Amino acid sequence: MPRLIAIEGHESQRRKLEELLSGLEKKGYTLTGKFEAASAQGGWPGVIAASRSGGLFDDKRITVVESAEQLGSFPPPLGDFLEDEADDVVVAVFGGDTKKVFAKETLKKISFIRSDASVPPWGRREWLVNLAREKSCRLDGAAAALLAESLESQEELRSELDKLALFAAGEPITVETVKQLSFDEGGNALLRFLDGVCQARHKDVLNALKYLQSDPSPLPLLTALYNRLRPALYIACSSPRTEGKTLAAVGATREYALRMARTALGHFGQENIKHFMLNLIRLSYLEKTSLAEGWIGFEAALWRLLGNSQNP
Repeated sequence: MPRLIAIEGHESQRRKLEELLSGLEKKGYTLTGKFEAASAQGGWPGVIAASRSGGLFDDKRITVVESAEQLGSFPPPLGDFLEDEADDVVVAVFGGDTKKVFAKETLKKISFIRSDASVPPWGRREWLVNLAREKSCRLDGAAAALLAESLESQEELRSELDKLALFAAGEPITVETVKQLSFDEGGNALLRFLDGVCQARHKDVLNALKYLQSDPSPLPLLTALYNRLRPALYIACSSPRTEGKTLAAVGATREYALRMARTALGHFGQENIKHFMLNLIRLSYLEKTSLAEGWIGFEAALWRLLGNSQNP
């Protein structure tokens, strides 16, 4: 009788399936069948029977059943015939969890592949760095922080890291590498603009603006810049003793954003940041009235701030 492996539904399911099949193939197994549960004859017993009818010369066979929840509850008596190691392997791919499919007495006879543990936002930078190390590539801490703050899905982060590692070809993956490869043209321009302002890099700001000004209103860019500099405003309005508590209270604790905020404070000083942020609030309000100053008002405030930097 076969071995039964159940893969529950989660965002990493397809990767887990590919890894499982690859591992089994290295052990000499051959994928001899892959079908939807709806097309299976005879429910679970039919699937078990089909797994044993592979090619004449296939000693070790794999059968994959998609949407296995459509097979209904697994008959408990059938569990007595499952084996921990067998020449026939049935991989049942579910659209959700398997709580209502298998009886308690059957669970110990089945191998389960479940979702990876969720990594909290504050742990994603370290998780990415460690994952890169496992893949034998070098991921800069700042690049890891930028990635972790830009993508919510852990599976997307894995995929992005694979792409970056392939491009880097053994070289360190830096913030610049992430900016070039992990954002589309619009996202890349926006990121270069925001970082350019914080780093007082006038040329980067000017070049990004040429692309971003295709929007008829500066409000989306104004809002993005306000959000980027918001931690700098909180720091400027706090004492060194209360700074940490203030940032935690308002949720402004993302590493890359904080690094850029401190960089901006270093270039412009606390008072210039305060005045600029108040100006952004004023411009944001006016954009929603008949008194909107548009791109002219936004650029005037922006270049006034950049003109006060110590890095012209």
